[in-house]
Amino acid sequence: MPPVMVRGSSESDPVRRSRPKAKRVKRRYDIAMPTPGVEIRLPSIPEIKVSWRLLSFLLILVFSSALYYLFSSPIYRVQNIEMDGGVYLSAESLHRMLLVDNKPIFMIEPQVIADQLVGTLDGLLSASVSVNFPAQVTVTVEERTPVLIWEMEGTSYWVDAQGYSFPPRGEATDLIRVVASALPPAPITLEGVDDVKGSQQLMMPDMIAAIVSLRNYAPDGIQILYDAEHGFGWFDPHGWSVYFGMKDTDVKVKLAVYDTLLRRLNQDGIQPAMISVEYLHAPFYRLEP
Repeated sequence: MPPVMVRGSSESDPVRRSRPKAKRVKRRYDIAMPTPGVEIRLPSIPEIKVSWRLLSFLLILVFSSALYYLFSSPIYRVQNIEMDGGVYLSAESLHRMLLVDNKPIFMIEPQVIADQLVGTLDGLLSASVSVNFPAQVTVTVEERTPVLIWEMEGTSYWVDAQGYSFPPRGEATDLIRVVASALPPAPITLEGVDDVKGSQQLMMPDMIAAIVSLRNYAPDGIQILYDAEHGFGWFDPHGWSVYFGMKDTDVKVKLAVYDTLLRRLNQDGIQPAMISVEYLHAPFYRLEP
C-alpha cells in the first residue's frame, strides 16, 4: 500500500506503517504418489538456526568433559614400566627412580626421561623411551658390560673393557676381582673431548687387557693385586707377592722367568716377600715387603 501522509499545522513527516513481524519459515515437503494427480502433503517442519554462541558453548563443554576424563580416568595413568635390554638394572628400581607412577600418559616426555637416565646412571651407554596409549611406557637401555671388580679402601667399582667405572648393580660372580692399594695412572684425555655419557674413565683399555691376560695364567681362586709401583700381580699362597707390570706384552715370557727365579730361590732356601718380573732383563726379589 502507498505510504500515508499526515499533515500537521507546522511540520509534516511521512509516517510508514510498521511491517508485521516475520514469521519463522517452515519447509513443506510433498511426496508424489504413483497415481497421477495424487500426492501426500507432510506437516511443515520449522527451520532451526543454531547461533555461534550456542555452538561455542557446546564445543567448550565437550572439550572440558574430555579433558576431565583424561586427567581423572585411571586407564590413562602409568602403573608400571616395561624395560628391554637390561641385564643388571631391574625394572623395579627403574620405576622408583623415574617417579612416573600414577602420572597421566600424555604428560610423559620420552626424551627427557632418556636424558635423565643416561645422566644419572653411569653404567648406561644409551637409553630410549617409547610411550603408547592407553598407559604403556617402555624403556630400552644399553648397559656397560663389566669385566672386573676394582676394590680399594673398602669401596668396589665395576669396570668395563674401555676402563670406565660405575657402581655395582646386582650380582656378578664371574668378574675378575682386583684388590688395589692405589689408583691407576690417570687416563690420557684429548683436550675438548668429553667423557662418554659423563662416566669416569678409571684406566686405559690396555690396562684392562693386561689384567684379563694375567688372570688367564693366575692360579685358580687367586685375586689380582695392583701396586702403583710394580703393576699387576697376585699373592702366592706360599707367602709372597709377585708382580708383572702394567702391560699385557710378553706375559708368557715373564711367567717363564718367574718360574726360573722361583726354582733358584727354592734351591738356595730363600723365602722372598716380593718378586718382580716387570722388566724381563732385570727381575728382582725382596726379603721384606
